[in-house]
Amino acid sequence: MIPAVEPHMSERSLEADKPILEPRVRSISTLSKRLVRKRERERNPKGGKEAELRKRTLINLYNERPTWLDLAHQRLDQAVLDAYGWPQDLSDDEILERLLALNLERTAKQEETRRCKNRL
Repeated sequence: MIPAVEPHMSERSLEADKPILEPRVRSISTLSKRLVRKRERERNPKGGKEAELRKRTLINLYNERPTWLDLAHQRLDQAVLDAYGWPQDLSDDEILERLLALNLERTAKQEETRRCKNRL
């Protein structure tokens, strides 16, 4: 059996943190963890032969794009849009525009904070 992938550092720290109380964030966390577990079960089924397991890569899984995987990503995308308070019918370009605007706004605030600290 191919060993399970170690959880990403942020995933490990999420599990160790206090319970997530904000429902939108909790929803994203739950859906993300569910997706990771399903993908791992798909890649490493019990009783799978080593030669077969070597072919079960994430690349192959995403190239095949089974219905369950597509639906899981759609649910996760919807939860993220809800967390931002954005409509569900945004195009990819509209999402990128909004994310860029948020990034620029946060960068400007960080720069202002840095300037204020330097004055002290």
